[in-house]
Amino acid sequence: ASDWISQKDRYHSEGGYAMDVMLYKEKTTEIVINPMIEFLEDWGGEEYTKEDVLKCERLVHTYPEALDALSDPTNDAIMEEVKTLVLALNDLNEETDYCLIETEAREALWEVIQTSAVACGLQNAPADITEEWRDW
Repeated sequence: ASDWISQKDRYHSEGGYAMDVMLYKEKTTEIVINPMIEFLEDWGGEEYTKEDVLKCERLVHTYPEALDALSDPTNDAIMEEVKTLVLALNDLNEETDYCLIETEAREALWEVIQTSAVACGLQNAPADITEEWRDW
């Protein structure tokens, strides 16, 4: 698990998990979105636009909210949210001719998706929970 998991994300003795949704949003912006914008500002390019990056940000910010809103965060329910996000990211990346999500973004996205799912309560998670659906 990542070193930025909040203590709030640890299993609670009252029998459930609680995520620090704002922490995940901030971390996603820091390690995924800001580097995409910096690349765009430094190198320009026609592959993707700032609007594409903002679409990505909206998608990845919705994910921890969706996990946190699960009334019964079973493995199946958590993995359904993972699948929904990964497929939406696939579509967005395809719209940018597969240029939006490069190696660094791919690794950062995986970290956020994986860590969020585990913090929500995913049990016995494989090493990469995105692999089944991921095209990036």
